[in-house]
Amino acid sequence: MAAQRVRRHRRRKSGNAILFLVLLVVIALISFVGASVWQKSSDKKKEEFSHGVVSSQPEAIPEQEPDEPSSQTEEPEQESSLPEPSNPENPDSPFTDLEDVVVPKGDWVKSEYFDDAMFVGDSITYGMKVYNTMTNATVVAHTGINPQTILNKAVIQEDGEMLTILQAMNKHDPGKIYIMLGANGVAFLAEEDMMKFYGEFIDAVAAQHPDAVIYVQSILPVTAEKSEDERYSNDRIDQYNISLMNLCKEKGVYYLNVAEAFKDEQGNLPSEASPKDGMHFGSTYYMKWFDYLKCHAVQPQE
Repeated sequence: MAAQRVRRHRRRKSGNAILFLVLLVVIALISFVGASVWQKSSDKKKEEFSHGVVSSQPEAIPEQEPDEPSSQTEEPEQESSLPEPSNPENPDSPFTDLEDVVVPKGDWVKSEYFDDAMFVGDSITYGMKVYNTMTNATVVAHTGINPQTILNKAVIQEDGEMLTILQAMNKHDPGKIYIMLGANGVAFLAEEDMMKFYGEFIDAVAAQHPDAVIYVQSILPVTAEKSEDERYSNDRIDQYNISLMNLCKEKGVYYLNVAEAFKDEQGNLPSEASPKDGMHFGSTYYMKWFDYLKCHAVQPQE
């Protein structure tokens, strides 16, 4: 009996060992198969990644509008319908050529033409009152005034107060304005400075009297004796008058070459016209002056 129990125990133990070994084999097979499958899957993923294959596409990012289109059709430039200015330096000037500025000799006008005229200047213009010429015109002038001082120096006494030339002009409504300056400035003012001051005065007069016809008269010559002083030489005066003519073109005002009525054959003021100082003259030459103005006038437009 005891021997049989031992044999049954051994068979049971042997059977358990076999079962255990079978289980180990099954587990090993399952593990091997699973590992093989995982390895193949992993290798496939590595291969797809290395070739840039993406299994799921990301959401598309909408394209943004550029700040400016890459190609833009430009509209052709429109030609200006405005006419070109006759004087590019100053579109307000009516003069195209320098010759247009100089008032030519024309028909003789009557004295009534000067009823609404105003004469502005220094001692030469003031002589109109002294010699009682052109009595129907208005005279606003002062001895010693020059282009540098005419805008700011109070020299005209009227109604108990001192006024500048421009302030005195403002009390009148002239249809024509005759300006003569420079005799007192040519000796000490550089040409550029003279034109600068003169231009400022012309601008002020034009703004104050926009409807008036403005004449700028040339600087008058001096006698041969006076011309020996280089500061007052007639060559210097002629050069300043050329610049003055160009200034008139720029400003759109008329230029009167009154100097030609005073020059002798040598281009000087005759000695007998001004025996004292070589610059100022008497009534005979005032009449020459106004005879010149009467046949060098802009005719009113009808």
